[in-house]
Formats: sequence, structure tokens, C-alpha cells
Amino acid sequence: MTDGAAEAILEAAAKRFGHAEVFEETSEAIEVSFEDNRLKEITTVQVRGIGLRVIRDGRIGFASTTDLRDPARLVDMAGASAEFGDEARFAFPTQPAGIEAPATWDDDVPAVQAARLVEMGREGLEMSLRASPEYLYGCGVSRATGSQRILNSAGLDVRQRATSMSASVGIQEISEAGFLQVYEYTTSGRVIDSVADLTRETLQKMRDASVVVPARLEAMPMIFTPKALGNLLAPLSVALNGKHVHKGSSVLRGRLGEQILDARITLTDDPTVPFAAGTRATDDEGLPARRTHLFDRGVLKTFRTDLQTAALLGVEPGANAARGYSSRPVPSSSNVIVAPGDTSLDDMIAGMKRGVVVDQTLGSGQSNVLAGEFSVNLDLGFLVENGRVVGRVKDCMVAGNVYEILRQLEAVGSEARWLGGTCAPPLMVGGLKLAAQG
Repeated sequence: MTDGAAEAILEAAAKRFGHAEVFEETSEAIEVSFEDNRLKEITTVQVRGIGLRVIRDGRIGFASTTDLRDPARLVDMAGASAEFGDEARFAFPTQPAGIEAPATWDDDVPAVQAARLVEMGREGLEMSLRASPEYLYGCGVSRATGSQRILNSAGLDVRQRATSMSASVGIQEISEAGFLQVYEYTTSGRVIDSVADLTRETLQKMRDASVVVPARLEAMPMIFTPKALGNLLAPLSVALNGKHVHKGSSVLRGRLGEQILDARITLTDDPTVPFAAGTRATDDEGLPARRTHLFDRGVLKTFRTDLQTAALLGVEPGANAARGYSSRPVPSSSNVIVAPGDTSLDDMIAGMKRGVVVDQTLGSGQSNVLAGEFSVNLDLGFLVENGRVVGRVKDCMVAGNVYEILRQLEAVGSEARWLGGTCAPPLMVGGLKLAAQG
């Protein structure tokens, strides 16, 4: 980033409009991908950009650029957009005192070169080929570094940086039973030095899924693995967004303090977890990040807000703003944590007379998410009979309402797993309908 660019832009914008904020972002990433048993591509991406938010005549303006040769143009664009912007109901924050910076940077991550990422992918490919030459192996491995700086006309100037690595493995097979795809993935702020564990887990599920068993229309208990749990968490996230609460489209509006979910569900937003995907010292408006209970033992405690949304709702800001340099801040999650329970996955399965383990789905987001509804195709699910997995079910759908489902839990898993920015255990629910297609 051009030296002094952020300061110069802020100075010019503040001089013209009185209130301004600069969001400066730099990132660099290397990604290696394998597809159909061969190396597909190696990509390197570098991003440098600045976003400028101003308050002009009481309205919010915004513009962004990656071309810093003409900073005055950025200031002009931000000012011009304010004519059509929302009324500003907030003031830019001052410099916070005593920010506690969680661990987000691992010096070993920038040292990982593309050649090592390729080697990791090839190690996984060899494992897959040894298991079956008929398998089509895919893999993505990346490492990235990023930094950001937020400064505003109220005197705030905060900086933070982070490292990250991610790895995903997907294996496909086309057979008489049809098309099968299994995938696993992981992310970390620290070095990921192998995809062997992901590949082994994927291969085991390929073997488990090799036997296809018939399914029928029936209501039965289901276990949602951490990988499939996003189908239940996504509608909650939408309803917890302060923007939807203010607009009246959230079913949770006016229900703070109510018992919404099963008392075994505690849902936390925690940006302080070392080296997790959403860890940060401040949110993207410069407010100190903090751990917050969204649901505490099923009771709704708070909503996610940024500065503008909090002002509209008449509440204290939740420090939940997220953005990139090219976008305005919006309320969003950091690290989502579902508290574990006391039942192992093995015990859940052993206690099932007849049920399904839901591990992968397709088509989420097609239902009335605002009402908490979901309807998905079962991409990878296993039928359980008398406490034993007997095979894979296919051509099935699962539908329901998350608020009803999460009030009729049968068990909460004891083993929580990190996937992206979410750490959650498996959940066992009762009475869901499995619909067989065709």
C-alpha cells in the first residue's frame, strides 16, 4: 500500500465533510487445486484496497478503490454517494483503550511455499489412488496473510493482521449405484502441514457409502453432523442480524429474554479464540471485539449489530461489524460456537432404532429462511438400524423448521469440531420427515 495514502485520504475527506473513516486492507494468498486426479492450477492473488465512508449533511456515503493514483477521486465519489445514502444515526468511535489482541498471526504460515502445497495435494492423491483407481480425487490447499487498518476523524487508528490456511478434500465415484461425492475440509490460523487426515476420513466415508439402502417416507430421529449443522444455524444467523430485526423481518424481533430453543443450546459469538477463522482484536468499525452469548441455555440474549443498526434499535453496539475494503460494514458473525453436550456420536448412533445421520446436503437457502424453514436434498446420509449404520440413503429430502427442531432435541454431542468459523457438536433431533424422491 502506498505510504501515507490512508492518512492523506482521511485528511482530505475530513476536511471536506467533517466525518470520515478509512478502511485499508492488504491480503496475499497462494492456492493449489487438484481435480480429477491431477494438478489443475496454482494461483497467487494479491489485493490492496481502501474503502472510504463519510457522513455528509447527515447522510452516509461510501466508495472504494484499488487505484491510489488519484485519492481525490475517491473522496469525490464517497461524497457524491452520500446524496443517496441512509441517514447516519451513529458517530464514528474514538480510539479504544487497552485492546486485547488475540493470537492471529503464525510466522510459519507465510513461509509455506506453493511447492509444499502441491506436495500436500499429491500425498492425498496417492492415498486415494491406493484405495481405488476408480476414485476421482480433488483437493484445494491454500495459505494466506492479511492486514487491515481502520482510522477515522474521531481519532481512531487500529491495525491488525492474520494468517490462515485451509484444506479441502473431495472424492467422487461414478458407479452402477450412481454418483457419489464425499468431501471434508478444515481451516486454521496456523500451519496445516498435511491433508492425510482429511483424506483418510473421506475415504472411510466413501467405503461406508458404498452400500446403498432403500428409503421411504417416514418420520424418524436424525443426527446432524457438524458439517451438516449449517442448515440449522443459517436461519438463526439471519434472524439474529440486527438489520432484519429493525426491518421487522426477523421472527425473533421483540423476543429478547424468551426461551426460544432447547435449554441445552448455548450459542456464542466469540472473536477471541486463538487462531480461529473469525478471530480479531476489533470489529471492522474499530470497536473492541468481545465474546457474546446469542442464546444462553436456549434463551435469546442479544442480536448482532454494527454502529448504524445498534443506533436504529436503540441498543449498545455489539461490535459485530464485518466488511472488506470494497463493502460497507454489516452485522455478521465472528466465530460461532455451539456448546457441546454429554453424548458421544457413537452413543447417539447406538441408541437409534431407526434413523439417519445427515452429513452433506445440497440446495440449502431455497426455503423461507426468514421464517426458519429449510428444505435440502440429502447429499450424503447414512441409515441407522438397531444402533448400526447399514448403508447410504440417496434421492431423499429433509425439511423442517429450525425453531421447532431445536426445541425437540434428543441429544447434544460431546465432541465439538471446528469447520471454518464454526465450532459445533453433532445434534440429534426427533420427528423429522425423510422424503424419498421418485
